Amino acid sequence: MSDHGSYWEDVHAGKDPGGVSWWQDEDSVWVDLVERTGVDRHAHVVDVGSGSSTLPDALVARGFTDLTLVDLSPTALARTRERLRAHVPDLDSRLRTVVADVLELELRHPAAVWFDRAVLHFLTEPDDVAVYAATLRASLAPGGCAVIATFAPDGPEQCSGLPVRRYDAEGLVAALEATDWERVLVERRVHRTPWGSEQPFTVVILRSPAG
Repeated sequence: MSDHGSYWEDVHAGKDPGGVSWWQDEDSVWVDLVERTGVDRHAHVVDVGSGSSTLPDALVARGFTDLTLVDLSPTALARTRERLRAHVPDLDSRLRTVVADVLELELRHPAAVWFDRAVLHFLTEPDDVAVYAATLRASLAPGGCAVIATFAPDGPEQCSGLPVRRYDAEGLVAALEATDWERVLVERRVHRTPWGSEQPFTVVILRSPAG
């Protein structure tokens, strides 16, 4: 595991899931962003930087059957699998977990939806952002959607002790090298942390060319 992987494993292993600033309960997780893409319930949805997020819970509850969760922390992914297994008997046929760096990710089959809430903004080096954009393009099926949320320009300058890169919508689209993609949604959202502070996000849903 890379040093980055060790860092995030320590973060997740050292805290309860609800003890991190990005935690969202299932009734407040941004599952509507996946639904806004218009994909059917059998489409392949990939959640990068999944951690112990309750997004998979919300997706499974809505009938989604093909989920891939990607994270650097095996502890975080194991927690999610254990939580879901308690009430999803056929979990292994619906969900797979992958311990990997998003910059080195190779999916077994293309994604209809690439969901990234608060991973991209940790990539502060232009070369890493370029690799991310290339990985995104290689991972999406033709006509697939990227759902990306990063800190907005007035959002935090750091998260979990690390610097972040903040984006407005135009900067985010340019960083993803997706200026020719369809803009399904562009909006600002505010996340309220477990201890009540507010974090503004820039959110985009972009549809890749059909072919």
